[in-house]
Amino acid sequence: MASTLYMIKRVLLGRPIPTEDEQHQRLSKKIALSVFSSDAISSTAYATEEILIVLVLGGAALLHYSLYVSIAVVALLAIVALSYQQTIHAYPSGGGSYIVSSENLGRSPGLVAAASLMIDYVMTVSVSVASGVAAVTSAFPGLYGYRVIISVAVIAFVTLANLRGIRESGRLFAVPTYLFIVMAVGLVVIGTVRWLTGTLHAAPLPNIAGSGVQGIAITYLVIRAFAAGCTAMTGTEAISNGIPAFKKPESHNAAITLGIMAIILGGLLIGITNLAQVLHLTSVTTDTVLSQIGRAVYGNGGFFYYLLQVATMAILFLAANTSFADFPRLSSILARDGLMPRQFMNRGDKLAFSNGIIGLAAVAMIVVVIFRASVNAMIPLYAVGVFVSFTLSQAGMVVHWMRLRNEGWRRRAYMNGVGAVATAIVAVMQLYTKFLEGAYVVIIAGIVLVLLFYSISSHYRKVARFLAPQSGEKLERLGRIAQSRPFTTVVLFVSQVNEITARSLSIGQTLSADDFHAATVASNPESLKRLQRTWEEMEIKVPLKVIESPYREFTRPAVDYVRSLKPSRRHTVTVVIPEFVVEHWWENMLHNQNALRLKATLLGVPWVVVISIPFHIGAGDEDEELPERTST
Repeated sequence: MASTLYMIKRVLLGRPIPTEDEQHQRLSKKIALSVFSSDAISSTAYATEEILIVLVLGGAALLHYSLYVSIAVVALLAIVALSYQQTIHAYPSGGGSYIVSSENLGRSPGLVAAASLMIDYVMTVSVSVASGVAAVTSAFPGLYGYRVIISVAVIAFVTLANLRGIRESGRLFAVPTYLFIVMAVGLVVIGTVRWLTGTLHAAPLPNIAGSGVQGIAITYLVIRAFAAGCTAMTGTEAISNGIPAFKKPESHNAAITLGIMAIILGGLLIGITNLAQVLHLTSVTTDTVLSQIGRAVYGNGGFFYYLLQVATMAILFLAANTSFADFPRLSSILARDGLMPRQFMNRGDKLAFSNGIIGLAAVAMIVVVIFRASVNAMIPLYAVGVFVSFTLSQAGMVVHWMRLRNEGWRRRAYMNGVGAVATAIVAVMQLYTKFLEGAYVVIIAGIVLVLLFYSISSHYRKVARFLAPQSGEKLERLGRIAQSRPFTTVVLFVSQVNEITARSLSIGQTLSADDFHAATVASNPESLKRLQRTWEEMEIKVPLKVIESPYREFTRPAVDYVRSLKPSRRHTVTVVIPEFVVEHWWENMLHNQNALRLKATLLGVPWVVVISIPFHIGAGDEDEELPERTST
């Protein structure tokens, strides 16, 4: 079984990568752009739509504000990108908002930043994949009823790709990312040229009244649309979190990649929003805004339209890859600091943080299933956390420059300060406008995560105090205990007499000849009689203790008997458990596994030591000659 599983693993994941090859797994700027920027760039496929969905509530007259809203989002993007470029150079080891906030603002703000980022990473996977499915169902409406199944399958595929290693996943996803960039840039350029030359024909401006919301102020709707459009900025921090994944010089390459990403994202957002305004699109149909623009520019049902839809679907699916690159890395840093289970520090044989990748995939799948892969239902939970982390990171950088006070520190502090204020305002907007729509769930989840971090940290501190090297009198006492003979009662549970029983009896009496108990749980009268008869015939000198079990249980009576021995503070009970090991994995299902259940239960008794005596079925040693005992 083990060899079969290993072969399947190798087929799926490829050959293992030795630790010394880690440097060769670093990413160039071209590959890193697809790995760390696919989330941000892909958001241009739905950010304009989110702006229009809000503005249309005020009627068609408000739609002309969409371009101004997108320009404001791009201005904020520029501020944040410049601020994070400073963070990249100041913290080249990565870690992003969590490291910056923890070192400069304190532990609690750092944990809030970490929790916010982790929630946003999960929502990035869920929203991106669901948006990709929406692009598919726009072109092929017959698949709409299968959107949840398709979403889960896509998450599984991206998970598998990332388990193969960050470099391999980057190469795999580079083509779809650059295909979308080419098709989207082409869409904006061709559409703009056709608009300027008068060959792009718009539909009549729809007569949409803001029914039910006439009393809502225009300012509020514009602010709300701005907050919705800021979903385009999710993933901006990803590059600062993944600096160690870049080729040397890491900080320089990461900063350049961040700048390229911001230029592409900003240009596409303004261009797509402008075309949506020119075409009088309202996003009130089941067709996505980008799909409607594609039909108008490339032609309805044309080759380039379908290529745009395929590219959009691909990059939205692969936008999840940004989270798969950063979530496991952040989890490993938190695990290193004792805030998450240590298993998240472990790297798989492909040098990927496999446990973090699998954990992210599992949670994202659950979210997709709960929300039925609906983008509109998940969007209110999206981008709230990322702006909280933006704010804490930039505020931390202000404190960093004020402490450092090197050349140019005032200018750098001012830039990060502007970024902190801007992102704080947006965070408040996000919470205010989306609170009742679902943002409260993010707040609750963030609080739960922070409390979980503290709980895990408390556990690890307690374990560390217990295992820490002792000194002085404690060290002398430990030395005496180590050299003294232990006071232990040994218990062996027997169900029948065979070779493994004989070996276990020998080992048990060696451990404690004076205080050794052989016991059997009497769940079947006939079996008990046969055992007692065999015990007498073999003239075994150890008395056989019979433990009654009126309800035919094994584990509970056995544990109760062990507890009844009541050792003193320096006295332990050693339970010897004989068990046989079968040749094939499936043969385990043919046995009752009493030994495993007993061991698992006894782990909860602090003064019990468990010794397992394995006996391999079919090992071929039945006729092994026993050595003659010699007297000394």
